[in-house]
Amino acid sequence: MIHIASMAEGAVALRSDIAEAQGIPPSFMAKILRSLVRARLLRSSRGVHGGFALARPSSRITLLDVVEAIEGPLSLTNCTPDPAGCARSDECPATSIWLEVQQKMAEVLKSTSLEDLISVQRRSTRSASSHASEGDRRSHGREHAGKALADLAGHRR
Repeated sequence: MIHIASMAEGAVALRSDIAEAQGIPPSFMAKILRSLVRARLLRSSRGVHGGFALARPSSRITLLDVVEAIEGPLSLTNCTPDPAGCARSDECPATSIWLEVQQKMAEVLKSTSLEDLISVQRRSTRSASSHASEGDRRSHGREHAGKALADLAGHRR
């Protein structure tokens, strides 16, 4: 999702490019993308200019949306989705802790958008390049330009 959200407005990503960039087997990537499309987080289009793009702005997609689209409802243990569903929850001293951990985790995931992650990524990229020496900057610039051209060529296939 970060890969797709980082792309230019209106651009689409090919499944094979995403899989390669993330080091994920294409068949597994296809399953993940299907789940994200089904959850209406991504839209897919076929044909020459087809691929995957965000279905809504990155600021309106939370990490909780992404996790639940891929994994299903957030559940750390058998007792966290519903303590009544666990035969041991009445005597278990850890039930309340697991419920609190899950609640806090859900709050963090729900309060963090894809845009938040992209902003962090952009800041760290800028910060790293501003601390580089002039020679490093030129070298990094050539590498970045080469990668950008390769990415662009891959997206236009």
